[in-house]
Amino acid sequence: MKLIINIKVGLISLFIIGMGYPTFAQQNSKKEILWTADWSPDNRYIAVGGDIGVLNIYKAKDLQLFKIVPIHNTLTRIKWHPTKNILAIATQNSLDKCHLLNLDTNEKIELSDIAPEGARSIDWNHTGEYVAVGDNDGQIKVFDVSGKLITSIPKVSKSITALAWHPKKNLFVIVSNEIQIFDIKGKHIKTIIHRPEDVLILSVVWHKTGNFFVTGDYGYENIKSKLQYWSEDGKLLHTSDISKGEYRNLSWNREGTKLASASDALRIWDKKGNLLNENGINEYLWGVAWNKKGNRIITSSIAQRITLWNERAKILQNIK
Repeated sequence: MKLIINIKVGLISLFIIGMGYPTFAQQNSKKEILWTADWSPDNRYIAVGGDIGVLNIYKAKDLQLFKIVPIHNTLTRIKWHPTKNILAIATQNSLDKCHLLNLDTNEKIELSDIAPEGARSIDWNHTGEYVAVGDNDGQIKVFDVSGKLITSIPKVSKSITALAWHPKKNLFVIVSNEIQIFDIKGKHIKTIIHRPEDVLILSVVWHKTGNFFVTGDYGYENIKSKLQYWSEDGKLLHTSDISKGEYRNLSWNREGTKLASASDALRIWDKKGNLLNENGINEYLWGVAWNKKGNRIITSSIAQRITLWNERAKILQNIK
């Protein structure tokens, strides 16, 4: 079903689903959180959203606010189309369901049959032909760019926290308290148990080659959060546990030489998991994304701060 977006004043509310797991950053703040951020494919704009009742679009050159779109309650994930001015938007506990938003025309296409509580994961495939949603009921839905349902995969876990398409193939990895890989037709390819403890994974991203992917998890009380590198066939390649907070989001630069992670600090890693740069701003980072040139990083935080960084994790500008 296609709808034209109706611009109204949005209700600002804070509603975070713990999903039965501890949320270290969330437990340390009652502030509204900026969950997610992404760059437009032409590098001109940055989209940011969270628990603030709106989707904000900023001009990348100076972080000046360009456009405001009301979205009720929690906007959990934004992913810009690889080539078009279309946003894939995941929400939870919202009157605004998961949808595609064309920023040129304001056309809004609601994605059907998503869990009533919404979703925390959404991603485009490498060509931009398909978008996949992993929802809070543990279901996976694949749609084409017009919003037509292509594949529906029944409940595969308690809930899905992140999803990432392979950069060259029509298959994707989903994470919850384990890692699973499916193809676009819904065929289950592999399940990976990432550690002996029952720890929720929050983020996953494929390397540009498709030869490996990286996951980041919560940790749990005295169990440290882990950043883990996995081969395409599911073998553990590297583990780091230096973060003091959960790994909320991950993003590779254009060349695939540097991985940025958002947790208690912005950290930049190489392809083998070696730490290259690190910088903390005394608040938990939530969203993280490289621009398409690979020379700038945007982060969003638990304290509603938006920060622009260079490729060596040096702060260039921030707004709050």
